[in-house]
Amino acid sequence: MPVIFVCISLVLVPGAILAFSMGFRRITLLGLAPVLSLALVGVAAVVAPFVGVGWNIWGLIVLCILASAVVWFATNFRQRESNKKSFHHDSWLALGATVIGVASGAFLIGRRIMQLVGAPDNISQRYDNVFQLNAVRHILDTGNGSTLTLGKMAGGQGLGAVYPAVWHDLAALLVQLTGVSIPVAENAVNMTIGAVIWPISIIFLTRVVVGSKPVALIAAGIVSAGLAAFPFLLLVWGPLFPNMLSVAVVPAALAVVIMLCKLADHQERPLRLWLALMLLLPGLAFSHMSGIGALLAFSAPIIAWTVVRYVASLVRAKAPLWKFAVVVVASGAGAVVTLLVWVKLRPGDYSGWRPHQIMGGAVGEVLTNSPMGTRVAWGISILAIVGIFTMVRGRRQIWWLLSYAVAAGLYIVDAAIDPGFIRTFMTGIWYADSNRLAAYLPLFAVVLAALGFNRIVETVVGWWNRGGGAPFELGEMSAAWTKAASGAVVFALLGTLAVATQLGAIQTYIGANKQFYERNTGTSILSDDEYRLLSRIDSEVPADAVIVGNPWNGSSLVYAFADRPVLRYHLSQRKTLQESIVEQKLNIAASDPAVCKAIRELNVRYVLDFGSQYLLNHPDRLNYEGLQGLASSDAVTLVDQEGAAKLYRVKACW
Repeated sequence: MPVIFVCISLVLVPGAILAFSMGFRRITLLGLAPVLSLALVGVAAVVAPFVGVGWNIWGLIVLCILASAVVWFATNFRQRESNKKSFHHDSWLALGATVIGVASGAFLIGRRIMQLVGAPDNISQRYDNVFQLNAVRHILDTGNGSTLTLGKMAGGQGLGAVYPAVWHDLAALLVQLTGVSIPVAENAVNMTIGAVIWPISIIFLTRVVVGSKPVALIAAGIVSAGLAAFPFLLLVWGPLFPNMLSVAVVPAALAVVIMLCKLADHQERPLRLWLALMLLLPGLAFSHMSGIGALLAFSAPIIAWTVVRYVASLVRAKAPLWKFAVVVVASGAGAVVTLLVWVKLRPGDYSGWRPHQIMGGAVGEVLTNSPMGTRVAWGISILAIVGIFTMVRGRRQIWWLLSYAVAAGLYIVDAAIDPGFIRTFMTGIWYADSNRLAAYLPLFAVVLAALGFNRIVETVVGWWNRGGGAPFELGEMSAAWTKAASGAVVFALLGTLAVATQLGAIQTYIGANKQFYERNTGTSILSDDEYRLLSRIDSEVPADAVIVGNPWNGSSLVYAFADRPVLRYHLSQRKTLQESIVEQKLNIAASDPAVCKAIRELNVRYVLDFGSQYLLNHPDRLNYEGLQGLASSDAVTLVDQEGAAKLYRVKACW
C-alpha cells in the first residue's frame, strides 16, 4: 500500500500543480491531473538523455516547475480580477460527489485487481510481460527512459527503437523511490491505473458530457468497476500495460475537446483549454500512440457537430461568403491533417488477428457490453440504454451518441470483418486487435449508464416525494424529513448499483482469468521454485556475467528479477549469428572451438534451465537445442538448484 500511495502521488501531484497553474479548479483540476502528469513524465524522460542526466525523480520535478511557471504567465494567472470572471467552479456538492465516485471506483476496482493478481509480487505470466518487466530494468540500468529509444533493448533500430515508455518510467521511479522489486512496482502502477486514474478520468468526462449531476458522478465511479473490457481485459490480454495506461486517460482528453467545442455547460477560458490539450497530447502519445488515434476517432463526430452548428448560425445571421469559405478551408485542412496522422500512426499491416464474430454477434456484444466473449453485463447495459433514450429525448447530446457509434463501429469492423484494406485502414492503429478496441467501449457505456441511472433515480425520488413511497401524506412531512428520506432512497439505490455491478459478468471474468497470474499452473512461465532460484542469483553470478536461457520458459526474466544481463530480453527479439551458435550448440562447446569463440565474444558465463514448460506453443521455443541435456554436458557445471530449476556455470571456453 505505501508503494501504491507513492505511485498515486506521481500520477496526481505534478499534473495537479500544472493544472492549477493554468487556472483550473476542483473537478477539472482533478480530471486533468493524471494525463498532465503522464505528459510531464514522458517529456522529462525524453529530454533527460539530451541534457546528460539519468532518469530520476528530479527530472520530473524540474520540468513540472518550469512548465508550471510558463503556463502561469501564459494564462495571465496573476490578473486576478479578469480571471475571476472566467473561472467556472463546480459546486462543492459536485466535487464531493466526484470524490465519493472516485473512492467507490477505487475500492471496487482495487478489490478485483487484488483478486486477479493474487499477491503483490505475482506477475502476468503472458507474452508481453517479459518485455515490460525487462524494460523497467533496462531503464534502471541505463538511466534512459526515453520513448525514442526504449525499443533498442530488444534490438530495435531507427523507428523500431521507439516504444511508449511512460508506464515503464513510472515503474522505474517506484523502484528508485521505494526500493521494491520490479514485479511489486509493476502491480502498484497497474493498481493505480485501474483504481485511480481510470475512475478520475471517466468521472471527469461524465461531468462534462451529462452535467453537474451528483448522482451521475457517483454512479460513474461505481459503474467504472463493473465492466470486464476495461481495465481488466488489458491486465489479462497481452498484457497490454502501456495501452491500458493510455486508455485510462483518453476520457480526460476527450473532455477537453468537448469543452473546446462549447458543447458542455462546464466552460473554461479557451486559452487554458488549448494549452491543456497541447500539453496532454504527449501524455497520450508517450503512454501509447493508439491513444492519439482514439482521440482523433472519437473527437471527429464532436468536431463535425460543432462545425455544422457554426455553419447553421452563419446561415441564420446571413453572414458574408468569406466566412463560409474560411470554414470550408479550415475543415478541409483539418481533414487532410487527420487523415495523414491516421495513416502514419498505423504500425504496419497486422492481419494475424482473425475476426471472432459475425456482424450481428459483434453488434450484440457492443449493445450488451460483452465484447471478446465476456459475459453480458445486463444491469449496466440496461442503464446505458436508458441513458441513450434520455439523450435522444433531450436532443442535447446527440454528438455523444455519434462518438459512441464510431467506437462501436471500429470494434464491429475488427471483430467481424476479414483482414483486408477496410479493416487495416480503420483499425490498423490498434494492430487490428479487437481486445484493444473493446477496451474503449466502457468509456461510452459508463457515461451512458451513469446518465441512465441518474434518470431512474430522479424518477424514483420524484415518485417518493409525491407520496408514492411515504408512510403518510406528503403534506404531513417536514421538509427536512423529506430530504432525509430522499437521500436515503438515493444511497440505497447507489448501494444496489454497487452490488449489482460486481456480480455476474465481472465476477466470472476475474475468476476465470486469475490463472494467468498464478505461478504453478500448466501455462505459467515462472513457478515458485523458479522464483526462489531467481531471488538468489544476484549473490551467485557476477554483475557483468551474461546468462543464457530459453526465453520461452521464463529464464529471460532473470534480468528483471536479478539484474543480470541475458542474450534474449524478449521472446521475439532478433538474433545475431553468434547468439544463434550459443543457443543451438552450447552443450557441445567443450568439443567445438566455434562455440567457444561465440561464448567468449558474448561473455556468456552461466545458463538457466527452467525446463520445458513454455509460454506458448510457438515453433521458436524449439530453437534452443544447445540448452538441452545440460546435466550430462561437459560444457557446464551445476551451481544451484531449486526443484527442477537449475543454474549452471559455463566451464568450457573459460
